[in-house]
Amino acid sequence: MSIHILTTDDKMIDQLTQLLAGGQHMFTFYTDLEELIATLPKLKKPDMVFYDLQLESTLWAFDALHYGTKKTNLIAFEPVEEGSKEGAHRCPKNAKHYLVLSSDSRRSKVRLQKVILEVAKKSVKKKVARKTAKKKAVPALAAVEGATNVVSSVSPVTITRHLTTRSPAMQDFITEICSAAESASLVLIDGEDGAEFELVARELNFRANGDAFPLMVLDPMQLCAAQLHILSKGKNTPCYCYIGLSYELTSHSVDQLADSLKLIFKERVNSPLRLILGHVADSETYVSATAMDLVKMFRKDGKVLDLPGMCDRKEDVHVIAQSVFTTLRVAHPFLCTRTLSTKAIEFLEEGHESLDYSRLVRVIRNAMALTQRDTLTEKELKNFSDDSPTSQHLIESLADETFFAEQSGAVNE
Repeated sequence: MSIHILTTDDKMIDQLTQLLAGGQHMFTFYTDLEELIATLPKLKKPDMVFYDLQLESTLWAFDALHYGTKKTNLIAFEPVEEGSKEGAHRCPKNAKHYLVLSSDSRRSKVRLQKVILEVAKKSVKKKVARKTAKKKAVPALAAVEGATNVVSSVSPVTITRHLTTRSPAMQDFITEICSAAESASLVLIDGEDGAEFELVARELNFRANGDAFPLMVLDPMQLCAAQLHILSKGKNTPCYCYIGLSYELTSHSVDQLADSLKLIFKERVNSPLRLILGHVADSETYVSATAMDLVKMFRKDGKVLDLPGMCDRKEDVHVIAQSVFTTLRVAHPFLCTRTLSTKAIEFLEEGHESLDYSRLVRVIRNAMALTQRDTLTEKELKNFSDDSPTSQHLIESLADETFFAEQSGAVNE
């Protein structure tokens, strides 16, 4: 997978070079349109072409590139217009992917990664259907002397802090989490795209130390061996660190992590540090070779947790939906909607096989934010359920440039 960028703006070249350096993809800049057009027939389906919309007023090249990149992927991009809250140009009608580059490098890097990932996922051919969770036999309760009504069987674990586990598949999964929390130093979470990987990491931390020490969530783009080494010298109570998803790891982070593992787990066997890595099923084609080597090591030397997909979790949908709805209501009391209707929940349950956890949350969030009704029905969920990464990017671009124009987040450092 390679990236080909057309721009004549030196600032854009410098910014994109910094954003893409150390990543998992080769990239090439072009200042001449004809040179790029001559390259297009040689590109493969997963390759990407980035077009600077600042050139459109003079080149009018978008349509030509759109036609020439039908076998690849065209991403239109531009910087935030000076003195404005958004880009100077509107996203062209034919553009399936659009990127606004902020002056804040971290924000732009996250946006760029999301667009690249969106394109990469579309080029992946699903090798197998999503797994159906294996149902394990549940031991029966022993008879209690004098009891008149004894339940014949019960799931081994029913109470969780961070996960919804009403479905049989998740009841089995929580027992696996409890097993991993006892001793595993390396944990690999296998799951579908959009699954609640971080919530699994938080549940692991809770099972290991009762949340006496918070889960450390590290930046997969900027892992530091020194930081991991310091964490490894803590108290004997397990310290869990979630290092993100395999496709988020840069080459620098993989090298740093590899150095840390050699130092920590070979020189100090009883290190309290526990590392958790998430891996999306069928993502091998857009995960770098070095990152995949790391995944293989976690799979070989650590504990592997197979997180059930939403297709096996119909019983969890209504609990997740009500929880998300209530949380958003508490956080945003100005929202008009106050009730999630039974029909809305039934609509989500009926479509559970096409959902993942993240999409379920976004669909509810979008419908709540855009509806003017007191009750959220299936009609609102259908009308406001566009959760494509490009649509989300446009919404979030407008929001964060409006509220945090001069900041990288809500708090100044």
